[in-house]
Amino acid sequence: MLVRKKIKYYINTYLTVLVVLFFVLTIVLFPDETVKAAYDGLTTWLTIVLPALLPFFIGSELLIGLGVVKFIGVLLEPLMRPLFNVPGEGSFAFAMSITSGYPVGAKIISKLRLEKSISLNEAQRLISFCSTSGPLFIMGAVGVGMFQSTEIGFFLAFIHYLSAICVGLIFAFYKRTPSKVMSVSKPEKNRIREAFRQLARSRRENPPFGILMGNAVRESFNTILMVGGFIIMFSVIINILSEIGVIEVASHFFHFILRPLNLSFALIKSLMVGFFEITIGSKMVVESVQSTLLSKIAVVAFIIAWSGFSIHAQCISLISVTDINNRLYLLSKLMHGIFSASLVYLLYPLFSNYIEFSSPVFRHQYSAFYPNQILNVFKFSIELFVIIVISLLLFSITISLLLSIKQYLNKKR
Repeated sequence: MLVRKKIKYYINTYLTVLVVLFFVLTIVLFPDETVKAAYDGLTTWLTIVLPALLPFFIGSELLIGLGVVKFIGVLLEPLMRPLFNVPGEGSFAFAMSITSGYPVGAKIISKLRLEKSISLNEAQRLISFCSTSGPLFIMGAVGVGMFQSTEIGFFLAFIHYLSAICVGLIFAFYKRTPSKVMSVSKPEKNRIREAFRQLARSRRENPPFGILMGNAVRESFNTILMVGGFIIMFSVIINILSEIGVIEVASHFFHFILRPLNLSFALIKSLMVGFFEITIGSKMVVESVQSTLLSKIAVVAFIIAWSGFSIHAQCISLISVTDINNRLYLLSKLMHGIFSASLVYLLYPLFSNYIEFSSPVFRHQYSAFYPNQILNVFKFSIELFVIIVISLLLFSITISLLLSIKQYLNKKR
């Protein structure tokens, strides 16, 4: 035990310093490549990430503060609790995650945990399946932009969200408490009335709207700046690792280890890059010549689900202010990646005719589906956020009404 503590101490104290010094030295040795990589990362953040995520960050902060998330949570508790063993508020985190992408789900779960709306175990279950990529990236950037196929984009999105649900169903058993689960089956009050009561209580307990708005904008800009910093930093790190040959050496090692999977060296090298950054890694996979279409789709599915250390750094920085276990989060992302790749191999025969004989999409059509202009992305993101919130509200009210009707009919019997 004492030896383990000493090793941990030396790693935290000295290894971190050595790694930072090493990267500072390589930046000095490769200034031109570093500046170009930083510029590419900054451009990506400014033109795509900032306008795409900022409305979701601000909107989510406001909806939590106004009590709307609590309102939805009360109505969807009977649906989320039996499936994922989480409260109804988890439906908001999942909906925002699958529509906006990384790291919005982690941000919302961190906020819910800080406000003690969910327990530690519930937060751990939620983060396992509510940290996903968005459909714009999967279907637009990867499907249409890289594979030149809308069909492959839809197939990858279907696999991605199906595997996330599978991980969520498995993590539902994480520290499961039978008494908590059984409480859902008790006779319930009028959920719609209870939801409005919780909404009114949230408004009384939280500050006025003006203060909420100011806090939401400040918190959201702090988060979006942090995300931008990580994007630029990992863009530089990947470039440095490529320049000094680390990725090449790691690729040879894993090519030897993964020989039974019959993956080409180019595909393994792309996978190594994808371990750090999903966009560059996915692009390299698609461009690898000596690989079958099935292998490319499977590796890309793994990379998107794993999400890369760049995304992990963003998510962990958000959840590190809570007591959520980072190692369990990383384990859930690894499971998500393995499930995604496995489901591609399992389900590809069912969709092979649909995918292999799909008509290619020309690159100029890509901008219409995945707009690169800042204002277009910002406008689209706002519209998407409003549509998702309204849809979620309507869905939650519909579910609650159906449950009330069922309860009424059971009483009459």
